[in-house]
Amino acid sequence: MTMQWETVIGLEIHAQLATKTKIFSGASTSFGSEPNTQACLVSLGMPGVLPVFNREAAKMAVKFSSAIGAELGRRSVFARKN
Repeated sequence: MTMQWETVIGLEIHAQLATKTKIFSGASTSFGSEPNTQACLVSLGMPGVLPVFNREAAKMAVKFSSAIGAELGRRSVFARKN
């Protein structure tokens, strides 16, 4: 019996969006701030706090994907690394 394989290649892209807050917390993203000053309990992953997805970042991502003709998934799941 011969096995058939399909090559699937994924890309992990890192981009900086022009939002006022981070993607999963309300901490500022102000350019030029001192190092380690733009963090909150959510950003630091402290126990008992939960991230909230930045709606403006989602809007920007949809606009970008539309501009480049990308295919959007109907559902995205984020897993928190602890």
